[in-house]
Amino acid sequence: MGLNLNSIYQRPYFVQDKRYRIKKDEDNAKTNTQEQTSQTNENTKSKGLQYVEYNNQTTSHQPVPYPNEVATALAQRNPNINIAQILKDFKNTAIAIGTPEDLKEEVGGYLALIEKQVTKETPNSKLIKSNLKNAASILDNYISATLNKDSKVVENWVDALFLQQIDFKYDENDVNPQFLVKFPEETLNRKDKIQEETKETNPLIPQDSELKKLFIKAKKMSYANKPKEAIEAFQTALNRATEIEDTETQSKIFLEVGKIYDDYDYLAQALKSYNKSIQKTKDYNIKTRAHYSMAEIYNDVNQVDPAIDHYFSTVSYAGEVENLAVQSTSLTKIANIYSDMYEKEAFNYYETADSIAEETDNAKIKGYVSASLGDAYDRFGDSPEALKAYSKAVKNYIDADSPQKVAKYYLNAAEIMLDYKNDYKAKSLLEKAAKYAQKTEDANLLTEIHNTLLGIL
Repeated sequence: MGLNLNSIYQRPYFVQDKRYRIKKDEDNAKTNTQEQTSQTNENTKSKGLQYVEYNNQTTSHQPVPYPNEVATALAQRNPNINIAQILKDFKNTAIAIGTPEDLKEEVGGYLALIEKQVTKETPNSKLIKSNLKNAASILDNYISATLNKDSKVVENWVDALFLQQIDFKYDENDVNPQFLVKFPEETLNRKDKIQEETKETNPLIPQDSELKKLFIKAKKMSYANKPKEAIEAFQTALNRATEIEDTETQSKIFLEVGKIYDDYDYLAQALKSYNKSIQKTKDYNIKTRAHYSMAEIYNDVNQVDPAIDHYFSTVSYAGEVENLAVQSTSLTKIANIYSDMYEKEAFNYYETADSIAEETDNAKIKGYVSASLGDAYDRFGDSPEALKAYSKAVKNYIDADSPQKVAKYYLNAAEIMLDYKNDYKAKSLLEKAAKYAQKTEDANLLTEIHNTLLGIL
């Protein structure tokens, strides 16, 4: 396998012939999900994040608007919920949507940290909330991948819970049936189909029982930040995968090993592993991830040509699986490279990236494209267009609840105003930047904003 940390390998980069093959999602119509109804009583147990509203006069319940009105609906009810119920819902939800074992392990890691915290006399609520958000993000990413569209159903549920009175002292007997969030019906209806397709064409975990155990053991080592042990465990798993001729699992092992090397800056070994992952698989999702990772490595070390080629390959394979977010991000990365070289061709890629991003509900991706475009216009001296792009970026990052990014691009816009000697407008933008920077832990950004503000007072 060649996993020696001291080995050096330089891989010829992959050249994609069909650079401009970008497959967009043709159907912009939103799938209307039908609310399910079910019988319940006082002894109803949590079955995942199923949100229901009870009619006090009957045993039936009525559908509750989801997800935009969740917080409002919850505010009208008993606001108390115990952390035990939340943890139980996470675990049941992971089962309900057919989450693969490796992702369950990741979610379980965060939940284990929470479980350790809630047994303390004074649980750290900030740490608990942070781990809840991380666990929610993993489940939402899986839902998004299986439905081929962005989902924030779990994160929305968590955000609504944060508005309530959470009892962080674990008590599994304290159950509030009002806090059950319902998934889009298509998620549950497609569970069997997704699992069947996964088993046949894209096994998320090995089907062989021995290989499955070895793979999960290696993932645990990786998750625990034990790179040497993880690589050794993956080598054992690879031997088994080779023995039973499971090339798709071999591909996933090389991808995982590549990530470990990548994280610890063994770039040549990472490239070698990513390349072997691509060679072993027919799965476009895996090819997308591997090419993107390789592009990022080449981009970081300023190897322009291979970086662009791998980004193009990423766009192509992401198009095959209709992953609009990755397409948009990769095109923006290509545009940024051209912008850094003062090539006006950059704006063609920004335009395409922005068009694709608009087809998604991903505010962070939209913000990233707009912010990158603003930086490019600023670099080319087109201040009015830069300000428009920064304004759009700020709006998107506000929607994405990314205060650090909001502050940064208010600051960028303020600096343009200072160049135009418009101190009044610059001051207004800097004050807004400071407001958002105070919500972050970025002391350097806050200091930069305050120093710039002091310069014009």
